[in-house]
Amino acid sequence: MSKGRRALRIIAVNLAVTCALLVAAELACRHVERVKNESLLPANLRKLPPKGPSELRVFAFGGSTVYGVPVPEVAWVAQIQYWLKRLYPDRDIRVYNFGMQGVDTPYVLREVTQRLDEQPDLLIVITGHNEFLGRDPNTPDLSARVQETLAWRFATFRMFQWGVAKIERPRIAGQVAPPLARWNRESAYFKIRVAEFQESLEQIAERARERHVKLILGTLPSNLADWPPVHKRLLDRDQRYTDMVAQIQELLRDGKNAEASEAVKAGFALYGNDAMMEFLEGKAKSAQGNYGEAREWFIKARDDDPIPLRTSSRLNAIIRQTAAGGDGVYLVDLDAIFQQNAANELVSFDLISDWVHGTPRGESLTAQAVLRTMANIGILPPASKPEEQCCPVNEFLADTGYLAPKSPLRMRALLLNATYPMKTPFLDYDAARIYLLQALQEDPDSWQVWGNLATLSFFTDDPRTAQTQLQRAIELHHAPLNLNDREALPYLKQAMDYSAWRAAQPDARQ
Repeated sequence: MSKGRRALRIIAVNLAVTCALLVAAELACRHVERVKNESLLPANLRKLPPKGPSELRVFAFGGSTVYGVPVPEVAWVAQIQYWLKRLYPDRDIRVYNFGMQGVDTPYVLREVTQRLDEQPDLLIVITGHNEFLGRDPNTPDLSARVQETLAWRFATFRMFQWGVAKIERPRIAGQVAPPLARWNRESAYFKIRVAEFQESLEQIAERARERHVKLILGTLPSNLADWPPVHKRLLDRDQRYTDMVAQIQELLRDGKNAEASEAVKAGFALYGNDAMMEFLEGKAKSAQGNYGEAREWFIKARDDDPIPLRTSSRLNAIIRQTAAGGDGVYLVDLDAIFQQNAANELVSFDLISDWVHGTPRGESLTAQAVLRTMANIGILPPASKPEEQCCPVNEFLADTGYLAPKSPLRMRALLLNATYPMKTPFLDYDAARIYLLQALQEDPDSWQVWGNLATLSFFTDDPRTAQTQLQRAIELHHAPLNLNDREALPYLKQAMDYSAWRAAQPDARQ
């Protein structure tokens, strides 16, 4: 054999071995990824029992709004399960909640694909808030395109990204006051993420049609009127901007709405189409009773949010378009339903407790809309009880114990609603204070409430009050507080570090 042929054979063998190793690594990573994801689910969802002959099987997929943040026990999936048992006591209707916190739509597509072998009769998919979560908007376009393509196709690369994130998380968490970069809506990376959302949604619809499984897609409502866009610690905003926002907020609190609008105009002149200025103009219009104009400004502020952790008008339009694209796919337009049921058609804390997660009343709207759609498309049989008996939210909440004095469920909801706004990038300390004061009324002797009040005081440059509140928490806890207890006091250590950092920089202002 000639040297040339021998060299070619060696190259071919090496290529074959390399390809075999890559395939084996990909299969192994897919298995590990599957096991890792299933480990996050309750035990009863990891492997479903064989489908019963009379069972009607409903699968729900999405992010935290499907999982049920802040309290899954009173979220819309739980409410659906409750009312199905009440309205159809003789039917075997089972709703399985595969919602997972923080996941994007490509993840939902993979989960739907895996679960179709378990014979669902109906898929409910509500997804779209997390398409930009955990991504770095500063990633160069070419690098972003390569990374997203590899992550879309290969579990090996997704597991690599997961490992890197695990290593990076402690370093990032240790930064006291990290600056925040905004997303450029015209960047290739932003457009890639939108395109991946659309493609994933279309493939979910196609997979459902291939298996002749009906699919309900839901649009996503957002808190428009009470949740401001990200505006603190932005890389491209200076101290003058921070002072101007604070001045306008003070004018609004004092009822000086016309002056606030004039100040907003000055803000637009300096900073262009700034999302926070748009939000403040919406607040001024709302205070003046111009609710239609206010809504337009609030929607624009949401759609221009520097860090888009609420779904946009564009993504909701894609959901509507996908639902209209073929047989067997049905729309529940939750964005419109929430608007119709909100005071003055401005969705606020009454229906959404933070930026996207529903209050019990908001979750009831979702549950009722999904149940109506299930009946309209023939998934549900005729109810044994009149429709008017479905579905008073207070009846459900009373049965779950949510309305009882010092209800653990309600306290858990209040504490989670209070701590979420404290985290980066939101830094919405006003919202956190609202919920902590409500929790304090529920239980004045809760050490967790006092510990989180101390967290808030450290963040808002009031260390003297923080120390008093911290001491009260220690007294009620009957022991020193664990600063690493991320469940009870998720941001206390970070807040104390921030306060110390601030004290070392007396000229720095929030």
